[in-house]
Amino acid sequence: MISYAPTLSGIDAAILGVIASSPGPVGQGAINLQLRKQGIVVSVPTVGRRLQELDAEGLVRKVSVEGRVLTERGVAALRRYDEEARLRLSGDALLDTLRRGDRRHLLELLAARRVIEGETAALAAAHASPQAIRRMEELIERQSESIRKGESGRDEDVSFHLEVARASRNEVLISLVSLLRQHRRYDLLMTSMRAAVGGRLVVDHRAVLAGIRAHDPAAARKAMENHLLKLAEDLDRYWRRWLGGGAAAGDGVTGGLGGR
Repeated sequence: MISYAPTLSGIDAAILGVIASSPGPVGQGAINLQLRKQGIVVSVPTVGRRLQELDAEGLVRKVSVEGRVLTERGVAALRRYDEEARLRLSGDALLDTLRRGDRRHLLELLAARRVIEGETAALAAAHASPQAIRRMEELIERQSESIRKGESGRDEDVSFHLEVARASRNEVLISLVSLLRQHRRYDLLMTSMRAAVGGRLVVDHRAVLAGIRAHDPAAARKAMENHLLKLAEDLDRYWRRWLGGGAAAGDGVTGGLGGR
């Protein structure tokens, strides 16, 4: 059984990577040379000290005077580091996309929400507890009251969508819904636009809740997808009318949302 793999530093991961790519045991001098070829400049004594630490942690094993090889624990630690590095790169790319505030990317954001939140609504219909359904009902009533008072209802809107995501019981989807709502310009535009469509937001949310309450995944999915499609259409019209947004070819709602 492989024990828990520790978190690696960048230099330790680079050293383990050199050892992993070697056909046989490798010593600190050869490791240092390979690191320099990768643009990582460290001294031979530094590599030696790191190897001793990695040895003590059970990640490498000295097999001869020629050097060390990875242990199973070391292989697991390096694999986990590589997986986390790929996730970091993917997360950075997603955050870079979310930082953009142009019309096309805002429509693409809503397209992504439509796919992801259609699934969370369907899963919520299958898994939502009576307590979760009551919380959704309360949020819709609070949003309705907020809009009656002339407010945007934004906070209740965010909370409702997150509550649906939590009811899906899928941690990955919950994280994605939360991340996709962290877009300042989108929220500012939607807040400005809600004066015209605020009342309908409540109606849309009630349709989503009806599907969830009936434990009908298909109805819940369809209601959520329709809700977000209408928001995309509203956003597109608002942008064209108030922000002077002429569309480039392929930059309209249909191109941004795709068909389902």
